[in-house]
Order: sequence, then C-alpha cells, then structure tokens
Amino acid sequence: SYEPDTPLGYGETWYWRIDEVGPAADSEINKGRVWSFTVESFGLPIESVEATASGAEAGMGPEHTVDGSGLNESNQHSTEATQMWLSAGTQPNWIRFEFDKAYKLHELWVWNYNYVVESVTGFGARQVTIEYSLDASTWTQIPDALEFAQGTSLPTYAPNTTVDLGGVVAKYVRLTVETTWGSSTRCGLSEVRF
Repeated sequence: SYEPDTPLGYGETWYWRIDEVGPAADSEINKGRVWSFTVESFGLPIESVEATASGAEAGMGPEHTVDGSGLNESNQHSTEATQMWLSAGTQPNWIRFEFDKAYKLHELWVWNYNYVVESVTGFGARQVTIEYSLDASTWTQIPDALEFAQGTSLPTYAPNTTVDLGGVVAKYVRLTVETTWGSSTRCGLSEVRF
C-alpha cells in the first residue's frame, strides 16, 4: 500500500505498476502492467439548465447560452449570431438560469457575445450584477458588479471570464447587464457554464 504525504490534486492523473523481482540468484525484473486513475474534479458542469430572459431578438433566444450551440470540441464559440442570445433592448436586460435542483456553485464560465462585428457593435455584457436564489423570489447579490471581458469576434473564442461563486447554494442565478461594450440598449451572451 502507499499513502501520499499530501492529498492528491483535483483532476490529476496518476500512474503505477507492480514489478515482479525474481529469486536472489538472478534478480530478474519482470515489469508489470501500467495502471492509472484520475482524481475527481473539484467541480463538474451542471447539465440541466434552462434559461429565460427579459427579452430576445427573433431566433436569438436565451436558450442558446446553455445548449452548447456554437461550441466546438475545444469549447471555442462560433461567430454565428443565431447561436447566441441577444436581448431586445427592454430595460433592465437580464438573463436567468434555472437548475433542476439546488447546487453548490463553484464558478461560472462566460463566453461573451461573439458576433463577427462585436468589436464594432459592443453588444457584449460588460458590467454585470449577479444574484442567486433558492426560490426565484428572494435574491442575494454576489458582491460588486463584475466586468465581463469582451468577445473576440473570432471562431476560436474560448471563455475569457471566470466568476468565482464561492460555493453558494442556488437553484437560480440571474445576470443583470448594467452596461455593454458599446452604447446600444441591446446586449448579449454566447454561452455560460456553471
């Protein structure tokens, strides 16, 4: 048996083998099979998420922020507008996420709005207030409005904002977009992952 001096790191992969040593006369070493295991991850993505919003442009609904549309195998988001959420401009602009049950939340990954001309239009969320709730009635704010990084307008866009949620327990999370990267009353997001 073997007990490491410190706990194994989350998500690390470990390898080992057992070698057989022959009698003392020849001490031949027969190498054993290599075995491996991966330590559990600190957090796992929540799979069952529904999104609603204060409004949306036709064909650009909030469901696109949680359905994986636009993501490739490397978690890079496309520049296709119909694979993202774009609000209709009704103030305040908010998007709410509902889980199938309450979860202890580690972090939120954000792919901001990433349309091919985002660097010009600036529809992406910038200053964002994040609130969480167990019942969608009583909300608690994550301290301070947060700034989301702007989308790159490239089809290789990886999440560039990670929000530490500090282990809060919630069934609902609401993002209210206070400002965007431009001057429009409309705002958008490409994808989120809790």
